[in-house]
Amino acid sequence: MSNFVLLSHILKQDTPSYGNRDKVIIRVNSSIKAGETANSSCLVLSNNHIGTHVDVPRHFSIDGKRTIDYPIGDYVFEKCQVIDLPKTNACLIGPNDFDSTDIDSGIELLLIRTGYESLRGQDAYWNDNPGLAPELADYLRERFPNLRCVGFDFISVTSWKHRAEGRLAHKAFLAPENGSKEIWAIEDMSLKDAPTIIKRVVVAPLMVEDGNGTAVTVIAEY
Repeated sequence: MSNFVLLSHILKQDTPSYGNRDKVIIRVNSSIKAGETANSSCLVLSNNHIGTHVDVPRHFSIDGKRTIDYPIGDYVFEKCQVIDLPKTNACLIGPNDFDSTDIDSGIELLLIRTGYESLRGQDAYWNDNPGLAPELADYLRERFPNLRCVGFDFISVTSWKHRAEGRLAHKAFLAPENGSKEIWAIEDMSLKDAPTIIKRVVVAPLMVEDGNGTAVTVIAEY
């Protein structure tokens, strides 16, 4: 028997955003309680990079692939692993953090659990978040040639305190200038309940015409 767990946050009006600049707006359009025929709501995302979402090459490349340009099967990952790298401040996660990790060389999806998710709802979650170092992208490509995506439990590839390095890191992962294969990023994940052993992960994106990134529902089977 398989079990399933949700690895994405539910979109709410208090969903945090990178730099605290964007909002999720949910309001009632019609209500049975008010005597109307049906319940319906309006959902507004002031940025498509808010909540649990995936970044793809178009986010940092003028002609990079969009979410809708990939075969739908690319959103299913059969070889997945969670690693624990505890972080409590605005550091950059780099190759040295992986020196003592035991990761399957054939991995497709790497989930980095730092524990920073515990600060979600506080200003520190967006103001003091960890990020990924630019040099980590090529390190992961070399060590894990089948890697297609990294996900993590903090708000962005970019640490708010290291924005210049964050821009370089986004490009290094999503749109490398040396022609290397792109590595997607799933930002702002919920990994506190992620199991150690995962059979499969499905990343279900909201399919939008200009999909430089989009909200995703992430479901793990274990």
